[in-house]
Amino acid sequence: MRRSILNALFSDARPAPHLPTFRDWSALFALSILAAASAFLIGRFVLQDFPNSADEHAYLFQAQLFAGGRLSAPAHPKQEFLSPFFILTHGDKVFSLFPPGWPLLLSLGERAGCPALVNPLLSAGALFLIFALGWKLWGRREAWTAVLLTAISPFFLFNGASYFSHPSCLFSVLLAVYLLIVWERTEWFVWALLAGLAASWAFTIREFTAVLTLTAPLILTFAASKKRVRLLAGLLIGALPLLIFYLYYNQSLTGDWRMPARFLQSSERLGFGDREIQLFDYREIQHYGPVDAMSNLLRNLGKLVLWTAPGLPLFALLGAWRSRKQPWILALACSAALLPVGYILYPSDGGNQYGPRFYYESLGFLSLLAAPFIRDALHRRLAPNQRRAALAALLLAAAALFAMHGRFFHRQIYERRTLYRLVERRGLHNAVVFVSAPSGDMTQGDLIRNPADPRQADVVYAWHLAERNRELAQFFPDRSFFLFGRDPRTGAVFLQRLTL
Repeated sequence: MRRSILNALFSDARPAPHLPTFRDWSALFALSILAAASAFLIGRFVLQDFPNSADEHAYLFQAQLFAGGRLSAPAHPKQEFLSPFFILTHGDKVFSLFPPGWPLLLSLGERAGCPALVNPLLSAGALFLIFALGWKLWGRREAWTAVLLTAISPFFLFNGASYFSHPSCLFSVLLAVYLLIVWERTEWFVWALLAGLAASWAFTIREFTAVLTLTAPLILTFAASKKRVRLLAGLLIGALPLLIFYLYYNQSLTGDWRMPARFLQSSERLGFGDREIQLFDYREIQHYGPVDAMSNLLRNLGKLVLWTAPGLPLFALLGAWRSRKQPWILALACSAALLPVGYILYPSDGGNQYGPRFYYESLGFLSLLAAPFIRDALHRRLAPNQRRAALAALLLAAAALFAMHGRFFHRQIYERRTLYRLVERRGLHNAVVFVSAPSGDMTQGDLIRNPADPRQADVVYAWHLAERNRELAQFFPDRSFFLFGRDPRTGAVFLQRLTL
């Protein structure tokens, strides 16, 4: 029985099944630990453990709520002073506009006091899944090739160092695909059940991404199955717990189980047209049309080339074409292609990001598609010395990409943290800082960062609303007040004491 389970999970696609050896697992474990450590160190020293976007801060905010056993926080009487981008006030509740799956995972890190470790560990887990998928689809060499192509991509490690939801979504998508392949080859009910659970997990993290990446694998599995009723029953039963939680979460926040929190903000809705962007007295009509969509698509495809292992998108395209008659290769290629196509409908190119993050969940598929092509090119057409030279060139090119991206983001984040560094250097405590200027290129809407209960913050950050500042000051009578601004003549930033 034990042997049959191992064969179902790990045997490769050859007529005589082969299982990974102890040496394979040991090397994979070592590489995964190295990748997790690298991601953690990038987060600590390059990204400076700083949530570099409003998205990341919103995820951390929601994780802190979950860690405290809450889905939302009560709105402050003057919440308009305290709300950053992507944290909404709806009625008397304050919450992140994003789905609950990733903040729920991140809350485990919050409770353990190490949220920065969650994404590196998930990235290490993703390498195990890519290895298992590569082994199951082809064999040992292709599995290792796919793992190495992923591990040396700055796209993989920089996002693994972040607080974005993409590494958790990549892990759950890869897990769902892997379990679907295991089901197809065994048709055991438990694999359908677990595949449904993994797919619903991905959906609660990033709904649109999960639909785009899992549609083709689900269709293929259904078409190839002899026990389709059992497959559907397993998928639905497995998905039900997390889907119920997702609908309950919507109901708790928006009052409508069909309405995700993100759709309370018009800029988050899919499709072309005009959207109203409103914040306090500021109002803008944002237009998003086909020209904007094509601009986003081309920009992000260009970034994909610069952020993945050298040549990976091209090798994946060639590998998919050469193996297009294999059903699972076709399904993975469709999943990888649907992400760029689907996100044409989303009115943003990703904002602050490490590579084209909306395409991040295709990274494992790209590596798996490229692996047999690269194996063929290296092992059948190049001599051993040439293979070693090609590998060395690949690693040097990847190192150059890491250095280029690392230098840029270290400098950018250092400048964005100017506000917080000034607060630390001045030794501010029990204070309120009104923010009237950007810090580096980070706007005020990204700089207003407070815990769920602002009263617990040593320093509260608030929008600068000129004469209205006194309205907020009345709620913090025992605090000192400061203004963060920028001199219009010199461009120098300052932090000065206010009397309110």
